[in-house]
Amino acid sequence: MTEPAGDRPIIDVDAATREGSLPAAAEVVARQRIAKVARRARYALAFEMAWPKLVPLLALAGAFLIISWLGLWPLLPDVARFGLLGLFGTVALFLLVPLLRIRWPNRDAAMNRVVRESGTPHRPAAAFADELAAPTEDPLTLALWRAHRARLLAGLGHLRAGWPSPGMNARDPYALRYLVPLLLVVAFMAAGGDREARIADALRPGVTPAEAAPRIDAWVTPPAYTARPPIFLTGEAARLAAIDGPITVPEGSIVTIRMPEDGTMAVNASTTDGKPVPLELTRAENSVATAPEPAGAAAQGERRFALSEPGTVEIARNGTALARWRFAVTPDKPPTIELKREPGATASGALSLAYEVSDDYGVASAKAEITSAEPPPAGDAARPLVAAPELPLSLPRLRMREGAGETIRDLSSHPWAGAKVRMSLVATDEVGQTGRSAPVTFVLPARNFSNPLARAVVEQRRTLALDAGKAGYVASALDAITLDPTKFKDDGVYLSLRAAYHRLTGARDDEDLLSVVDFLWQIALGIEDGDLSLAAQDLRAAQERLKNAIENNASDPEIDKAMQELREAMSRYLEALSRNAQQNPQNRSQQPNQNARTLTPQDLKKLMDQIEDLAKSGSREAAQQMLSELQQMMENLEAGRSQQAGEDQSGPMSQALDKLGDMIRRQQELMDKTFKLDPDTDGSGAEQQPMTPEERQQALDALRQGQQDLAKALEQLQKDMQGQGMQGDGKLGQAGRAMDGAAQQLGEGQPGAAVGRQGQALQALRDGARGLAEQMARQNGTGTRQGANGNQPGQDPLGRERERQGRDTDLGSSVKVPDAIDTQRAREILDTIRRRLGEAARPLIERDYLERLLERY
Repeated sequence: MTEPAGDRPIIDVDAATREGSLPAAAEVVARQRIAKVARRARYALAFEMAWPKLVPLLALAGAFLIISWLGLWPLLPDVARFGLLGLFGTVALFLLVPLLRIRWPNRDAAMNRVVRESGTPHRPAAAFADELAAPTEDPLTLALWRAHRARLLAGLGHLRAGWPSPGMNARDPYALRYLVPLLLVVAFMAAGGDREARIADALRPGVTPAEAAPRIDAWVTPPAYTARPPIFLTGEAARLAAIDGPITVPEGSIVTIRMPEDGTMAVNASTTDGKPVPLELTRAENSVATAPEPAGAAAQGERRFALSEPGTVEIARNGTALARWRFAVTPDKPPTIELKREPGATASGALSLAYEVSDDYGVASAKAEITSAEPPPAGDAARPLVAAPELPLSLPRLRMREGAGETIRDLSSHPWAGAKVRMSLVATDEVGQTGRSAPVTFVLPARNFSNPLARAVVEQRRTLALDAGKAGYVASALDAITLDPTKFKDDGVYLSLRAAYHRLTGARDDEDLLSVVDFLWQIALGIEDGDLSLAAQDLRAAQERLKNAIENNASDPEIDKAMQELREAMSRYLEALSRNAQQNPQNRSQQPNQNARTLTPQDLKKLMDQIEDLAKSGSREAAQQMLSELQQMMENLEAGRSQQAGEDQSGPMSQALDKLGDMIRRQQELMDKTFKLDPDTDGSGAEQQPMTPEERQQALDALRQGQQDLAKALEQLQKDMQGQGMQGDGKLGQAGRAMDGAAQQLGEGQPGAAVGRQGQALQALRDGARGLAEQMARQNGTGTRQGANGNQPGQDPLGRERERQGRDTDLGSSVKVPDAIDTQRAREILDTIRRRLGEAARPLIERDYLERLLERY
């Protein structure tokens, strides 16, 4: 390697010769150049002399660090250790002497190196310091001297000091000197954070291997329900002692400390007020990935304890503290739950509860606790056969921290239905803490039976369920009901009631009485609706089983079984609904709503297939929402059926609507005829014969008379509606005034102006008819829905929002349903988790994490 030089000449030799003198600036630059090159040459000579003598000393220091960082000092007895240290010191002094004898290179040695490294002839740097032997005035001599100096200046631009060359390759031909840095790097990595402590071990008497580098592992495991990762506290003892400040952890976190069990280590745990915390000592297992223990090391033990309040943990060895942590514990607050609205009943009589829940780490479960709010009967205490209904509440998702939920549960079959009860909602978190809502008092929704015999059977059933002591009274009532078999149209009903009577009189314990209670309910349902109510009950039970399977993260075979039961129950319900419609032709004769759309079995199948796919792909929240939507659809269908059976189509409002419809038709005809008589329009087409002025006047008079008659009919209808208590919204009055204005303009021979007033009357009639229909729907208990079937515009027969474009019903429109790509991606993730969980080579801590992850999905 050569030293770069500024090859540009210091002076132009030919110019200096012609001028006959050298510039003074050139003389200064030349001398600075020579001094700079000489200084670099001295540095190079000093390094070449010092480096060969410094390498052995550096190798000795490296050997000391290698032995220290590898932890070899504790393996030696004190005599051998201190003897080796003395040997290190002696050799270091011996190697230091040659370094002290090195002298700084002088100028002559530096100039000789410059001449050697530059390779320029005539030694320009040394010759530049020459002077004339004697002063002279000879012009020729001076000219020669100046030319000589100019050529020396030109040669100074090529001066070089050269790079140092200590000649280590000749002294160490096998390059053993590189072995020391390599081993030094390995020892540095092996020592970790114990480097300073291991160096100090060389000078500390009585040190042992266990005391020199105790293996300590410590970590905090938050409760699984918090979904927080473990907090690793250790790695090396020196760094542990440097941890400062409290470590915030959730309440119930487990602190695990793993360290040697050699009798010298101790763990002290205490709360902030000094109360000791009991520790659990166990043999360490490979629950976390740690480095293998060295041969002959003491057995590792684990100490565990739970953090329920702030405290301090200290690890000591022979009374000397090695590590100390302070913990701040975040308490787990109990969950909260509140009703969003008062408990209500759906159109089919099911109990509907809407509520809000919240918890710092998530609500695990929720339920409604129901107790009787009725005063106890006088006299002897009743002995009820049936306890209060149990009502678990649905949560939108697992461990929901904050959100709203809704539960619809049909309790009409429970004997307490129709009773006054007191209810509190209870939410429970993973720890078992509970939160309660304020109690509310209401009447449990009950089914309304229209058949008198069914009502009588249900009443006797409730009497028996609430007091087993009245079994004899109920038996007498059943016997009286079946006293005359000829009054029963259905022999099956009579035989069922007689069978219930005999089972009741022959009951030996409460279980027999309970079976009679259930049997009487089945009889009442059969009397009321035949097999339709039984099919609806089976359908609700199948929906409940599927909901429980989704909430409990059931396996795919269990979901398949629950879905198959739901499909079968749905098929039986639809068949029973069809048979009921055939047996009740009065329901089929009613005029269907024009806005209603038919929901086919294929639509229901599509919805159930979506629920199954979402449940299997892990999208449990969407599956639960769609299942709730299916349940609401069935409730709306049951409500529509009940309403359709009970509506009176011949009532005053229905008659008023019919009359308004006829008026709208008549007003439309009058407007069409008036439009044809307007000369300013193209109403007189080629197919219409021209009219004479007399004929046109007669036509206008006829239209005026017809408009006046229609206005009088509307006025009479308004009077009739007011007399029957029906409230108008002013639209019919606007229609009457527009009709009067149209009649006046027709009388004045202005059909064009009359058409505008007739259009206003027509629109007002339509608005008035729409308002009357909504009023009739509200009186029938269906809110603001339109039409006899109780559906809003844009809704299907089940009360669901229907698709505005296209033919297929938009099932699940209110639910965010993952598309096919999302579902396939979810399945791939689940398959990957299961595959990794089956690999035995993976660490136990990773497999535990995968199991928890699989539980969440």
